[in-house]
Amino acid sequence: MYNMDEIVERLGLTGEREAALHVTLLRELALGQPVTVERLAKSLKWTTDEAELVLEKLPCGTIEYDGQGRLIGSGITLRETPHAFVVNDRPLYTWCALDALMFPAVIGERAQVQSRCPQTNNPVTLTVTPQGVVSLEPEDAVVSLVSVAAAGDIRSAFCCDVHFFASRQAGEAWGRDKMHVHMVSVQEGFELGQRIAHLILNRARSDQHGS
Repeated sequence: MYNMDEIVERLGLTGEREAALHVTLLRELALGQPVTVERLAKSLKWTTDEAELVLEKLPCGTIEYDGQGRLIGSGITLRETPHAFVVNDRPLYTWCALDALMFPAVIGERAQVQSRCPQTNNPVTLTVTPQGVVSLEPEDAVVSLVSVAAAGDIRSAFCCDVHFFASRQAGEAWGRDKMHVHMVSVQEGFELGQRIAHLILNRARSDQHGS
């Protein structure tokens, strides 16, 4: 059901340069400030024109910009969402629950994650490191996952239905009328996120080795 390549393709990260840009952008966003294209290019050791060209090729909806044209989101975001993602005391957010489980491996940092169960409104808190999930509360929390076969950008096709739930019972009650939704444990969600993260990281490294 969960084709990693399909998710990566929807993100527009099928190429090595796209993956390299995404990894670098996530690490810059984790510093907690908007990212100019010039700064992103410098971090990549590209020209600004090269960075702009790759950004233009990414699917609609995969990058968030502020009013000054600075980059402020791409899975990790500076705009508030239901999924708080605190890195080194910096308040960040993610587009969905899977992002919160996946991106610590990409940025190489631990994150304190706090979300709310959409069914019960109870908090779900956890710490995610590049190696695993620790201090999950409640311990029987689950994650909703969906196929990305639906039309639209990644946020409307996937992220809007990928949440943390306080229990499997709460998740199944919320998803009763959503045939495309499936509940998995937080550990299973983390393992899927790890596989996607390492697929992206490996493509990004291939670009660095080839440059």
